[in-house]
This record gives sequence, structure tokens and C-alpha cells, in this order.
Amino acid sequence: MRFTYFLPGWAVVLGIAIVIGVTVFVYLRMTQSIHPRYRFLLIAMRVCAASILLCCLLAPVIIEKKDITPPTHLSILVDTSKSMNLVDASMGETSVSRLSQVNQLLFNGQKRFLQALRDRFEVHLYPFDTGLHQSAPLPKDLDAEAHPAFEPNGALTDIGMAIRETAAAWKGQNTAGILLITDGGHNSGRFPLEDVATLNVPVYAIGVGSVDPPKDIQVQHIDYTPIAYTNHESIIRVTVVQTGYAGKTTRLSLREMTRKTLVDTATLTFNQPQNATPASATTKQVVELKLTPQVEGNFQYTVELPVLDGELTEANNQKTFAVKVVKAKLNVFYLEGRPRWEYTYLKRALQRDPDIEATCALLLKNKSKRFPPAGSVLSRLDGYYPQTTPTSETPRFPETQTQLAKYDVLILGDLGEEHLTTTQQRAIVDFVEVQGKPVIFLPSRRMLGMNGLRNTELAQLLPIDIPRNGCRRHDTEFIVQPTPSGMFHPMLQLMDAQQSQASTLANNNAAAWRNMPALSRSFSGFRLRGGATPLMETGNEAPVLILQRAGLGKSLLIAAEGLWNWDFGVNTFVNTFKDTRYQNLYSRFWAQVLRWMATNTDDEKLHLTTEADSYAVGDTAKVTAYLYSEAYRATQTDAIVQFEVVPPEGVPFQLQIRGITETATDTGNLYSTQFSLFQNGTYRIRATARTANQRLGEDQIDIHVHPQLAELEAPQLNEDLLKELASETSGVYFAMADADALPQNVANIQNSVFVDAERELWSHPLILIMVVGLLGTEWFLRKRIGLT
Repeated sequence: MRFTYFLPGWAVVLGIAIVIGVTVFVYLRMTQSIHPRYRFLLIAMRVCAASILLCCLLAPVIIEKKDITPPTHLSILVDTSKSMNLVDASMGETSVSRLSQVNQLLFNGQKRFLQALRDRFEVHLYPFDTGLHQSAPLPKDLDAEAHPAFEPNGALTDIGMAIRETAAAWKGQNTAGILLITDGGHNSGRFPLEDVATLNVPVYAIGVGSVDPPKDIQVQHIDYTPIAYTNHESIIRVTVVQTGYAGKTTRLSLREMTRKTLVDTATLTFNQPQNATPASATTKQVVELKLTPQVEGNFQYTVELPVLDGELTEANNQKTFAVKVVKAKLNVFYLEGRPRWEYTYLKRALQRDPDIEATCALLLKNKSKRFPPAGSVLSRLDGYYPQTTPTSETPRFPETQTQLAKYDVLILGDLGEEHLTTTQQRAIVDFVEVQGKPVIFLPSRRMLGMNGLRNTELAQLLPIDIPRNGCRRHDTEFIVQPTPSGMFHPMLQLMDAQQSQASTLANNNAAAWRNMPALSRSFSGFRLRGGATPLMETGNEAPVLILQRAGLGKSLLIAAEGLWNWDFGVNTFVNTFKDTRYQNLYSRFWAQVLRWMATNTDDEKLHLTTEADSYAVGDTAKVTAYLYSEAYRATQTDAIVQFEVVPPEGVPFQLQIRGITETATDTGNLYSTQFSLFQNGTYRIRATARTANQRLGEDQIDIHVHPQLAELEAPQLNEDLLKELASETSGVYFAMADADALPQNVANIQNSVFVDAERELWSHPLILIMVVGLLGTEWFLRKRIGLT
């Protein structure tokens, strides 16, 4: 005991002495005769009552130890992913799903499992799949007929995330650990056991399901080339996995989705591995299918297997993939006006490209009446340099429109007005303006000089106006750089996108162009024609690569020399910096230029892209629209792009956004949105771009959404993972059949907590009773003996 209002001991003794002195003095001064015994008794009662009141003034309290130990918490995590809906055929008499077994274990009052845990701990029940969900309310009466039940709705399972979120929620609390009820099918997110062990939370695991894999066949992987060529055979390699069907024969089919046409089939027999029983045998086979598209376009194909008897599920019996079909081989004619390094390196690049059928012809530097001499080889070849054996097969430039029409792209080197006849010139003009084919001008000093193409029929195809005295020549090395219009142009993409952000891709592409070897010569003094768009320029902003529509076709001018150094000079960069990405950029540049120039495009183009061709249910699809003109110039930044999404079932919905300005490239032609995918099948995404006054363009793409199959790829109980998890965290693993023994094996980790508690004595009713009793007794005795 102690006093709240502490006084020195001498002060307390003095107070009591004063009380005693006053009381004795009062009773000794009485004149009435009192028996000494009564006098002593009255004095004692008065002194006791006064002393008690004096002590109460000091507020005495008693210090007690109070137990405030908090309850011990136990979190139960129940896996509610779709694999918990499976029924294991090898579980004997059990014919209910895995999650139904869990519901019976938890909410069946006869089992007393949950009640046994509640008797010892404060229990919290959490469902989880890719993350932890809100705590489920616990029933007060487990014997009631109506009780809660978990449903298997999760598409994936992230055990690590669920454990980490639970540990964080009860951090600092007194916890006995985590009870994990799952089949161990972790297939989402990171799950390093060492990280879970550092949480210092015991994990008690109950494994649900059978360790034997169920009978199933599945299309696991498709290996294919996303670009196919018309009338060319493509090999589709399909990886098929089976469990429990060793020795069975089935048929694998390849179908085109839109028209449901059968493209190819293959018969396969599942082989049984050695030292494995038929029930548990798992084999993997690669089957080849053949695809020979006939027309250009974007197509989706499905590889599928029939459903076999006793199979786990048919959802993983098919996969869908997308293929872009383009023209098989580009037929390119390259006519050069004189021998030079540009011709040597470009000819070699064209001949090495398997997707290009190149015809290259080389003319004399100067043709005149005296040269070549009569009777010489050059004379017999009409001024063409012999490049084949026999020389009679040396290619010549076509003389008529019909002969020229078989080519897809025309490249004209350093030609002068004397190199082509009027008929040939008119055939080239018809090739571009009427037939809609492309022409690429690869000039030198002659083509852009005063005696070049300025006074020919071909001048109307050039995207520039050549001055009367010809273009000025600058024999100074320079580094090219893409213009804002060329930064995202398909011809100038030197680095793969790899699902990068648009700004990141632009930065990587710009860095690649800065690292390219310098060119040796540039031209200036010309004037751009209306509609011409520079895609590349020098450091002084002089146009180098210029694109323009010419009639129905396209015209491209490279107003520089030395592109061959991108092949020759890049080897120094590769050897110095050990960056092999630059090794084939010369060939890549020309392949992209030729392929894009040969592709028919609309006058205004809105180009839609997605990060993937196919998604799983529950994924988020990000759609990006690039709004360009025919020359891929950035169009109006005040444009509005409206996205319409047509789901496989249901009502189409629309999203409307404004442009996103990319500060890295200073363009405003990027538009992006995203939406969640909740249905199986094909989503069609349409985009329309317009301003307040006009429509700019439209495009559409299809993406295929398939069921989330990760839960079915390894549906058997992952007992090894759960045992290791329990061992690393100082927990215990139990099979479902032994789960009733778990409540007694959960360690009650409880640290008792005591605090000092004060209990006041002065306000106790007994104090009042004692004081009143003493003073009342004194008063009674005084009256008894006749005192006033």
C-alpha cells in the first residue's frame, strides 16, 4: 500500500499526536465524573475515527499486478482458386471437390475442428487466390443448418502474397501462426521460401487433393513465326502433354478461326515413359503442323485436341495464336547508273535477304556514241555491265509497262537523263502513279545535278524540286537523326519494342541512330514539294530521307550518300563496344524500307497495337493508337480517338480519350487506353480518329481471350512445397485425412503481460462504515452515561 498524497512520517505522527492530544484534553477537562474505563473507551473511539479520516486525506491505494495478456491470434488461409474445384478420382470414396472438403472440415459441427481452434485462439478466416481477401465472418453456432461456404472463383494462386499480407496485418500482435489450407498450386507472383521464413511466423499447412496427377491432355505451347508468307509453307510446332493416356491415339487439328476451316491435322500416339505406371505416366511430345496461307491479312488460328474419356478438363485442349500473312517475296529491281560502293553493299544485302527476289542491273557511267566501242561486250549488252555467266543473261531494265509490272519495288540509283529512254521513263511513271507501286531514289551527284532527272519524266515522282543548276553537294561526314515524324515510323525502327512504353522505345531508337556510322555526303538547295515529309535529317535539320505520295504509289528519296558505311563501318562499333545489336542494322533498315514501301496503306492511317495477340480471362488489355498521315507525320494534337470494344457476348462499349504527349519525342500522336477481359472468345477493338471538323482515320484489331489455364497445368497436390514451407517456418504439415489432429499441434506462443494497477482504499464503503460506526458508538455511550 502507498499514499497518493505523500507526507513525511513526522508530519503524519504529528497529526495523529495532535488528534490524540486534543481528544484527551477535551475529555480530561470534563467536570462530570466518568468511570475511567468509559473515559478511555470514548477517547479511543474518537482517536480511531479521527486517525482513519486523517489517513483518508492522504488517499491510500493498493498496488496490484494485473494480467493484460492479449489473445493469441490464428489466421486460417483458405485457397479459393479454380484448382480447388477439382474432384480427385484417386481419393477413394471421396467424390466431392477439394474446396467442398475444406468447407466440411471448417463448418461441420460434428468435426469440432474450427471449434477446437477457437477454444485456444482468436481465429480469423481469410479466402485467398492472387491475394488476400476480406476476412470471412465466423459462424457462432457450427451446429446450425445454415453455415458459410467458400466458392472457387480465383483464376490464379499466389501463396506467397497471401502469407505476406497476413503477416503484415497482424504484425506486432500475439500470433500463433498461419494455417494454410491449399493444394499448393502456386502459379502467380514470387514465392521465395527464404523470404517467407524471415517473417518469423509459423505456417501450418493442410494439403488438399491427391499427389497423383489426374488424367488429362493439354496443348501446352505453340512455337510459330508470327509472320507468314503467301503460298509459302510455315511449320507450326505444338507441344502436347498428356497424363494417364499412354498408348492412346488422338488427332491434333489446326483451324482458321473466322471461317472454321480445317487447315491441317496430325495423328499422334502418346508414348509411355520407362519405369512409370500408366496411371501416373506424363509425357511431352512435339507435333508439327503445316500452314500455307493463300492471301494477305491478319488471321487467327486454333490448335485443338478432342476430349478423351475421363479427362480432367477440356479447357486446356486448345490454344489460339495470330499470324500476319504478307506477300511471299518482294520482287525488287535495282538499277544503278555507275559502279560505286552503294551498289555493291545494297546488292549484297538484297541477295542475302530470303524474303526478297532481287534483280540488279548496272549501267555505264557515261553513254555516248563513241563509248562503248562497237563490237565490244558492253556494246552487245547495250551498256550494261556483265554480271552473270553467260553474259547474255545479264539483266536489263524493262522496256514496257507490262515487263515492269511484275516487280513490287523499284530502286533507281545515280541515273542521268541519258540512261533511260522516254518509253522506260513513262513506264516508271505508270508503275508508280497508276499501278500504285513504290519507287526509291538513291542518288549521287549525277541524279540531283543539272543533267540528272530534273528534265525527265521522272522529275514528277521526286518529292523535291531540283534547282536549275542542280543541288549543292556537301562532302562532310554527318550523323543522321530521325525527325519527330520519323521517330515512330516502321521503316526507322532499329530496336525491338518488347512491350516498352512509347517514350522508352523512342529513346532507344534515337540512341541507336546516334550510334550509327556517319554518312559521307549530303545534298541541299532543293525545295520540298507539297505533301513531302522528311523522316530523317542532318544535325543542321537538312532533310535526308523524304517520303511523298505520288499518284497511287509512293516515292522515297535518300538525299545522301554513304549508307553502305552502316554495313562496313558498324563493324568497328561492334568490335569496340561489343554490342552485336548493330551488326545487322543495315540489312534491317533496307528490309523495313522495302517491306513498308510495298505495303498498301490508306491516305490517312490510324494504327492500333496491343501488347499481345491473345490474353487470358482476367487480364488487362492495353491498346495504343498511333495517328499518322500516309507519310507517318504526326497529325492534329487536338484529335479525339474513340475506342469501341465489341466483346464476344454482350453490348459493345466505348472509351473516349485524348492524345498523350510524349515529351521524349515531342509528338502528340499517341493514344492509349486499357480495359479488363472477362469473357472467352474474340474481342474486336475499333478506333476512329476525328477532330471537330473532319474524320482522320480508323483501324480495328482482334484479340483472342482464352480461359485462365494456369490452375490446370499442374493440378495435383504439391505436397513437397507445403512440407518445405512448414519446415522452413517451424510449422507442421498435415494431410487432409489427418487434419483433425492439427488443433492440438499448434503451439500457443503466448507472452504474458502484467501491469501495475492501483486500487483506491479511501473511497471504499467499509471506510465510511467504520468511521460512522466509531462516532455513532461514541455518541451512544456519551448519552448512556449522561454526557452532552
